[in-house]
Amino acid sequence: MIILDHTAVIALCRGHRLLSGLAVVEVDDPLQRAHVPALCLFAASMELPGAAAHTGALPGLEFLPLDFAGAAAVEQATVAGVDWRHAHAVYASAAGQGEGQVLTATPEAYDGTGVWAVDIGKP
Repeated sequence: MIILDHTAVIALCRGHRLLSGLAVVEVDDPLQRAHVPALCLFAASMELPGAAAHTGALPGLEFLPLDFAGAAAVEQATVAGVDWRHAHAVYASAAGQGEGQVLTATPEAYDGTGVWAVDIGKP
């Protein structure tokens, strides 16, 4: 599963070519689409107002809600020192089907989390 964290959402909104390609191609299988965790979308919108509306209009993305199990896991991750803006992406990469890859402009934020962080460059 491909997961976009808040830095990737910001880069997408600013026209990142690779991410734009992922976001505009509608794939029939939701598991083949890029996924945006709800807290990552919120964090991106806090840094770049309008990011949620822009991202929500793109056909190639799936949005991951934060249910009770997710909220509990995010809480545990943040208590353990993971920044809240990254914690939902950490949970999503572990909870998804198969190994999740988090696309990010800050791969160092995932050090020690066991997450496969893919550096997209600076937004």
